[in-house]
Amino acid sequence: MLSIPPRPWQLLVISAQTDSALKTATVNLADYLRQHPDLSLADVAHTLQREQQAFKHRRMVVCQDIEDALVALEDPKRILTNIQETKERPLAFMFPGLGTHYVNMAWELYQGEPIFWDRVDYCCEFLKPLLNQDLRDIIYPKRASQQDQQLSLENSEGLDLRKMLGRSQTQADALTVAATSLLNQTHLAQPAIFVIEYALAQLLISWGIRPQAMIGYSIGEYVAATLAEVLSLEEGLTLIAARAQMIQKLPSGAMLAVPLSQTEISSLLNDKLSLCAVNGPSMGVIAGETDAIKALEQQLTKEGLACRRLETSHAFHSHMMEGAASDLHKLVTTFNLQAPKTPYISNVTGTWITAASATNPDYWVKHMCQPVLFAPGIQELWKKQYPILLEVGPGQTLGSFALQCIEDNPAVSQIILPTLRYSYDKKPDLAFLLKTLGRLWIAGAHIDWAGFVSAQKVCQA
Repeated sequence: MLSIPPRPWQLLVISAQTDSALKTATVNLADYLRQHPDLSLADVAHTLQREQQAFKHRRMVVCQDIEDALVALEDPKRILTNIQETKERPLAFMFPGLGTHYVNMAWELYQGEPIFWDRVDYCCEFLKPLLNQDLRDIIYPKRASQQDQQLSLENSEGLDLRKMLGRSQTQADALTVAATSLLNQTHLAQPAIFVIEYALAQLLISWGIRPQAMIGYSIGEYVAATLAEVLSLEEGLTLIAARAQMIQKLPSGAMLAVPLSQTEISSLLNDKLSLCAVNGPSMGVIAGETDAIKALEQQLTKEGLACRRLETSHAFHSHMMEGAASDLHKLVTTFNLQAPKTPYISNVTGTWITAASATNPDYWVKHMCQPVLFAPGIQELWKKQYPILLEVGPGQTLGSFALQCIEDNPAVSQIILPTLRYSYDKKPDLAFLLKTLGRLWIAGAHIDWAGFVSAQKVCQA
């Protein structure tokens, strides 16, 4: 058995029947911590989580140690308070596609959360012969250098550690640059996104955070389908790896985000340009041949429209994917597709997936070649009891799209939360995720605190 050190960040939760009682409980907790500075903050956090009553007035804070907790409990910018809505709302997972992925996604979770790294390791081992590559060496280039560094530290008699570690850091930086270039290649990027999102979903589920519904964006729908057991995990990995390799071999293309509605975009399309995504009421993406996209961009820019070229190697979800249709269809026919056990939204129709569609190989061909109808899909999802929307993957792109798509309802707040930071956000991964966990709790979501604690203690080596 391998012991896992305590989490470097802890989530403190407090609840009370009234606002004044909540303030009193907060002061009492701070006084107790001040009087017992040698306490383990992890023990304090676990006690609060385990013994907390499900009162309406709730408060949470994420901190590192007793000293940090005392500062945070008095900082209105760090402590979050909420009055739980009387009716418990369902939870929906949103799985993003390509675009916000980056090297070292969830690196801190991989280091310290056994369920997460166990799932990542299983997926990457399964994918090795399919990709001729260990994805972990690309997603986590620090992994190998850190292991080498640990071995060197254990045998460091007579060595200049400062020089050794300096060289290791330089090597790690070079590995990160090389890994970024590789990770942006379609045949590796798509499996990497799948692995991280699937492992993150399994970690959340182990904490009692189970989706009542799901929606994926492009590659994200494969994660939703796997969690819904349409595909086994092994089938999902096989399909996503083969699909990415098929696309990699297709002619290159380009994609252009435009501030236009689906109707307005339709007049711009021709045999070289396709609608490939509907992200909002006036947010669409056009894909096609690079020269055609370049000409369209120049035309729309002259008309005063703020267009944006996407960083992509191919024209995804367009007519330029049709060259891989036959091979994809043949592969999917070899799988034992099942009816979904958890409802999720289809990118193809913008409404709930049906058993007939999910189990038909033709559907998966359409999914590759036809536009992602995210905006209609999120609007349909919102009708299902106004769910809390949790973006399970890097960044907050789907959350920003969703805000543009769902209507304001005075009686129901929009709760849209991220799980992993953007690449440029330097917040620690665990602190970022724990803050979301706390926000879910104060919004009334059920958390399995026993699972949250036990999942991190030990794991099989």
